[in-house]
Amino acid sequence: MYYLGVDIGGTFTDCVLVDSDGNHRTAKTLSTKDDPVAGVLAGLERLAGTVGVDLPTLLKRTERIGHGTTIGTNAVLERNGARVGLVATAGHGDALAMMRGAGRVAGRSIEDVFSVHGSRLPAPLIVPGAVVEVHERVDASGKVVVALDVDAAAERIGRMIADYQLDSVAVALLWSFANPAHERALAQVIRAAFVSASSQVSPRLGEYERTVATVLDAYVGPACSRYLGDLGSRLATPLLVMQADGGVLPASAATAVGTIDSGPAGGLIGVATLAGAYGHDQVVATDMGGTSFDVGLVVTGKPVVAQEHVIDQYTYRLPHLDVRSVACGGGSIAWLDEATGGLRVGPASAGSEPGPACYRRGGVEPTVTDADVVLGLLRPASFLDGRMPLDRDAAVAAVGGLASRLDLTVEETAAGILRVNNMRAATVIRQQTMERGHDPRDFALYAFGGAGPVHAFGYAAESGVREVVIPLGGGASTLSAYGIASGDVVLHRELERSLPAPFDGPALAAAVAELRAAALADLAATGVTGEAHVELEALLRYREQLMHSLEIPVPSPPDGGTLLADFDKEYARRYGDAATALFQGVEVFALRARVAVPAGIPVARPKPSAATEPEATDVYWPGHGRTRTVVHRGAPADTITGPALVELAHTTVAVPDGATLTPGPLGELHLREF
Repeated sequence: MYYLGVDIGGTFTDCVLVDSDGNHRTAKTLSTKDDPVAGVLAGLERLAGTVGVDLPTLLKRTERIGHGTTIGTNAVLERNGARVGLVATAGHGDALAMMRGAGRVAGRSIEDVFSVHGSRLPAPLIVPGAVVEVHERVDASGKVVVALDVDAAAERIGRMIADYQLDSVAVALLWSFANPAHERALAQVIRAAFVSASSQVSPRLGEYERTVATVLDAYVGPACSRYLGDLGSRLATPLLVMQADGGVLPASAATAVGTIDSGPAGGLIGVATLAGAYGHDQVVATDMGGTSFDVGLVVTGKPVVAQEHVIDQYTYRLPHLDVRSVACGGGSIAWLDEATGGLRVGPASAGSEPGPACYRRGGVEPTVTDADVVLGLLRPASFLDGRMPLDRDAAVAAVGGLASRLDLTVEETAAGILRVNNMRAATVIRQQTMERGHDPRDFALYAFGGAGPVHAFGYAAESGVREVVIPLGGGASTLSAYGIASGDVVLHRELERSLPAPFDGPALAAAVAELRAAALADLAATGVTGEAHVELEALLRYREQLMHSLEIPVPSPPDGGTLLADFDKEYARRYGDAATALFQGVEVFALRARVAVPAGIPVARPKPSAATEPEATDVYWPGHGRTRTVVHRGAPADTITGPALVELAHTTVAVPDGATLTPGPLGELHLREF
């Protein structure tokens, strides 16, 4: 039996196959923006060929297909989602427009934050004016204070749908997570192609963030539903959809907003799965693809989860693997800043259409990949295992145009492009480690994605990391797809409950039991079977500290004294002993549950590549100049010393002068002393 994972990226569509013995195969095809399913089918056809069967036979032998997609992310960033209307409680229809006080700067770089005249509000997600405020009210305890007139509300909503020609409707009422009855009643009578209710999408405290999540779900929902329906019908097999919280769900149970950033989440889950087998519990996961550079952390063996996320300045509240992204991938375009005369890289990307100049698909602007070709880090005849030869002359011409404006040689300009790109990547790594109180020297750095192994020596050295791991060896460029194939089925459930310390033992136990039962009921509703594991956390804070809280694991059996002691210990560890408020009361204001059904997929073992006789070539190494460099086709059997290039099926590992590259027992590669 086979397990398949598919990840659609901005440049390439990655496909991974793992069999029941752990053997691992990969395929990589260009993403097809106009018809994403075509790129998926092309990749799966190629995978089928690697095991000697046709695609229908492969699918018949497949136990599960996990899929991550950029459909939702692209719809938001490109502003081509559905026409959405909003239904809100009377007096609260403008919550989305008012935003939080940080709405102008949420998710923006520090340079943009200080550009006062350039600050702006994001483009609206709903059709301007398409808001219906309904007369109803539920209080914080879930008690109905003002009853809802369903028929009157349905009539007004119907007129809004017709007047504004809406594709979908988002319903976000006050305190609906405490009592969803009014939202459910409205969802049943709204006649729209797609309806999102906040009590289903984001049943959590925070009116604005819950409304944003619901509107985003309605904004990307129609496109995601069409795409997943089309893919499912053409594959004629059930799909498991990757969610940003790091788990997969059946397509019928997945939320559209949950697919946003599902690809980067898959990469971090893949790292967490492999890190234990490789002997690491502290990992910086770095995914450099064609468009972006994504960084996440594995701390004490678990991927770090955030409860809020920002996309295009909109903050929404959903469990989300804490992966930060910056536009410095292989397709990022290098340009001259006329104001300062400095070299810049990104955020614009050539993507797959037209792609870097060396792709010979119409691109003419210099990119990071073009710089790699100019320097010799990527050899044109070896790209994508020889299936997609690159045009070095086109790369030289593209970088040369920029070089003439900088008054540098082509090689100096290409080396400068890599330095700038590596500095941007290292900045994100420092944000994820040092700004959280972690020393990057205590972490191993996993480099994956098509461009990650090529540049890891540069951005790892800038970050102070001492060891780089290329997970899965030649499969590193498709690690996100592997994480999607091997991801557990995961559901999250939250219960708002105020419990002041000293905690009432029976009340705490009752709340924990209520949450556990609700989480298991949610899992049963998806139709997924298997042994479920439930993890519980309590959100604790000082009573007047309304903006910040700590997530503390709930002991089993629940014990209030242990919970309070763990809060004090974690608060002191994170903020210092002097920060604890000895005379301020502590409270639990919410409980969270994570229920998971493990996938049970064996750890992937890459198919060994046939060793060939090493060659020699000239490479212009940034900081060292042109150096004679050994080239290995396929992963080496023993430790090698740089300068060297190791050309794998879908990526190249650059080993600088003095560094060593050692193969690991599970097919991984360890880069040290760079």
